[in-house]
Amino acid sequence: MNQNPRHIGQKFALATAIFCALMMIPALVAFVWLWQSRGLADTWTPSLLATVGFFGCCAGVLYTMSRPQPPLPPEAATVDPEKPQIS
Repeated sequence: MNQNPRHIGQKFALATAIFCALMMIPALVAFVWLWQSRGLADTWTPSLLATVGFFGCCAGVLYTMSRPQPPLPPEAATVDPEKPQIS
């Protein structure tokens, strides 16, 4: 598959996505530890679960933003409304 190279903004988004994915690990460990020691009634436990979800969503969105865009079709390509479309 021929992929376009990532520009600097996409490289930064990829690095940040990797950082967010790595930050999920200590947050998940802390969540499990607090869940086992204090239970779900403590305010820190659901907060850490929200932090894990936040880092996961950030990693997913930033990875999606870091992917190179597909090449655009040439500008000369136009659609003739009288010509039948092949589907």
